[in-house]
Amino acid sequence: MSDTLATSPASSRTADTPLRADIQILRAVAVLWVLAYHAQLPGATGGYLGVDIFFVVSGFLITGLIQRALLQDRFSFAAFYGRRARRLLPAAYGVLALTLLAAPWTLNRSEQLDLVSQTWGALGFANNIVLWQQTGYFQGASELKPLLHFWSLALEEQYYLLLPALLVFTRSSARWVMLVALTVVSGALLLLWQPQDASAAFYLLPTRAWELGLGSIGALLADRLAGPRAQGLLRALAWPAWALLLLVPAAPQVVGAAHPGPAAAIVNLATLVLLLRTSASVPRWTQPLVRIGDASYALYLVHWPLLAMLHNAWVGVASAGNHLWVWRLGAVALAGVLAAGLHVGVERPAKHALTGRRGAAWLISGTVLIALGAWALKLWTPAAGAVDFVELRRPNYGLSANCDAEGPFEGRADCRSARTPRWLIWGDSYAMHLVPGLVDAIGSNGLVQATKSSCGPFPGVTPVRPELGEGHSFAPPWIAQCAAFNASVLSWLTRHPEIDTVVLSSLLTQYLDAPKYELQRTGEGQRIRGGDAMAAAALKDLRTTVQRLTAMGKRVVFIAPPPSAPFDIAACLEREQAGRWTLGATPGCAIEADEDLHRRAAEHRFVTELSEPSTTATVLRFEPQLCRGDRCDVTWDGVPLYRDAGHLSREGSRLLLPPLLRSAGLAEQVRDRR
Repeated sequence: MSDTLATSPASSRTADTPLRADIQILRAVAVLWVLAYHAQLPGATGGYLGVDIFFVVSGFLITGLIQRALLQDRFSFAAFYGRRARRLLPAAYGVLALTLLAAPWTLNRSEQLDLVSQTWGALGFANNIVLWQQTGYFQGASELKPLLHFWSLALEEQYYLLLPALLVFTRSSARWVMLVALTVVSGALLLLWQPQDASAAFYLLPTRAWELGLGSIGALLADRLAGPRAQGLLRALAWPAWALLLLVPAAPQVVGAAHPGPAAAIVNLATLVLLLRTSASVPRWTQPLVRIGDASYALYLVHWPLLAMLHNAWVGVASAGNHLWVWRLGAVALAGVLAAGLHVGVERPAKHALTGRRGAAWLISGTVLIALGAWALKLWTPAAGAVDFVELRRPNYGLSANCDAEGPFEGRADCRSARTPRWLIWGDSYAMHLVPGLVDAIGSNGLVQATKSSCGPFPGVTPVRPELGEGHSFAPPWIAQCAAFNASVLSWLTRHPEIDTVVLSSLLTQYLDAPKYELQRTGEGQRIRGGDAMAAAALKDLRTTVQRLTAMGKRVVFIAPPPSAPFDIAACLEREQAGRWTLGATPGCAIEADEDLHRRAAEHRFVTELSEPSTTATVLRFEPQLCRGDRCDVTWDGVPLYRDAGHLSREGSRLLLPPLLRSAGLAEQVRDRR
């Protein structure tokens, strides 16, 4: 019995020839990395690079298929797109339909509405654009989106829509030159765009096409590299290439933080080396990997909706006695069973059954039914009298979304509650969430809002996350933008003596959490590392800021962040109200005071030290209002006080701020809304 499995060289493969076994192994490695990453297994921090492997393989196979058809003068746009539809849509539609059916029982309403948009995006091959628009500081966590993984399928489908025309209308001898040029342009766009908008660079075709383009270039050059000398070199490079595919996703940060970036380029080139080999066999012991590769598309489709629904159900505190990692492994195991059924029962037979007009009718009908199902989910409304959690959980930017500054502070009109305000609030999103209550509390005194997400009122230091690539918060150019914003606030205050009270507020975590962040001194580039050093630098900077403001004749108030939970409080309350499947919840979704004190020990110490008599600011805390014994309230008279794990809801802000200010003698006449 032979100990190898036969494969078909790329140059001779036809539409009916089985896929090369080595390519199926590549697919298996790719999907296994993705599963390990999504299951958050140790040693898979770069498992997302499995998608980059898929991109190169897809570009190689599709371009090879089109090129062979063109050389044989038998290419047809209708046949190509029909084959793609039969290959991709039936299994995808099955997953979309089941996800929509499960959504009312597994997803909260905000996530359901996001799912509707994602479903329509999937049907229109535009889910990457939809997900790009759903990203942002205040948007729902990506791990809660059941169709998040469809972004890569949409990107591939967009490439498939454009590639045939590019090849058909380019002379045969110039096709590889055209693809090289487009690949280089895409790579250049990535380098230019990523520092400005890392999210767009991640999701959109112009900055990801270079990965598929590498595969396309390989397909056109495969025959030229089929000679003994070239194949000898490729065989010598094969083992290093496999080593890179197995090692780089385990520790991508070693070669660079940005994604897509150096790590993606390395695994892409390694994949291309392996694709260009024309070896006729692979070891027989790799047969299980070949089978996983056969079902890799179904496995990719199925696994993430299961994990996302689990993440929606898990509101997550360890003291509840549940272990999320066990549930994740169970979801992955279930995904394997369901994927096998989807591959055998839907994916494989559909390629042969859904042909001709009848097949087109079935696919069109499926598209319409899923679109209508998404519309029905959108029209569903909560029971009368229930809390409207969609409205409650909407982003709270304060007076206006424009008050989440992108540039220097200018005191714009839509960030004022009165023509000539006397109060100013300065800080990050934990200053934004105070605005509704402050406006109620100070009334005709008026408020002007100076806020920027993640950027606290610390002009002398800025938080940094070294592992993040350019274009993200806490990485260039955001670091310079945050420092410039804070400098502009101080400058504006010196020109506006009518402001008599300045309220400062921040989450503080980004200035104190040493394992995750560093601090950079403004104008120097010097980094501060270590919890004690960071706390000392941040405290000194804030005290200096308070002294500067006091010297301007302004009263300074620092409002500490409220107690928080290691889970989304509003999501927990919504699941409790709706009776949805919930894991890891505390009774009543309450905050455990001791857990909060332990988890945010650095923040509590910072606020305590700031409260010392040497500080001229008035320091206010929410704990006396909210915490009694070992629990802190998350509702008052049935009204949710939080919109997520730590930000106050609008109504929560209005309930808490007036009595908080009055307790300090800052607003004696304010109305108590409770």
